[in-house]
Amino acid sequence: MRETRILEFKETITNTFLKTVSAFSNYNGGTILFGVDDNGNVKGLPDVKQACLDIENKINDSISPQPNYTLEIQNNDQTIKLTVKSGLQKPYLYKSKAYKRNDIATIEVNSCYISGKS
Repeated sequence: MRETRILEFKETITNTFLKTVSAFSNYNGGTILFGVDDNGNVKGLPDVKQACLDIENKINDSISPQPNYTLEIQNNDQTIKLTVKSGLQKPYLYKSKAYKRNDIATIEVNSCYISGKS
């Protein structure tokens, strides 16, 4: 497995994933796997239930408007799959900025360029 425009790996939970949630909501959606390193190796998370709460709280507190997403615990309770759907209320902002995916990177864009026709 490797990262793509619609798949991102995060070994740990830091706020950087919120840019990717913004990007996926603003464009075609995507998936973030937590507990997986950049090479696609499962590293696991120490407490997946707490991690799910952390992810949910970070998204709810940091992305505006509220994105459409689901969280699933996977791999025998070692990893978390965050699926973000393309949103209807674009742009989705993190810290008042909009983002998009560019191959395997998440980059800032001017929110004026984001429309419902992504």
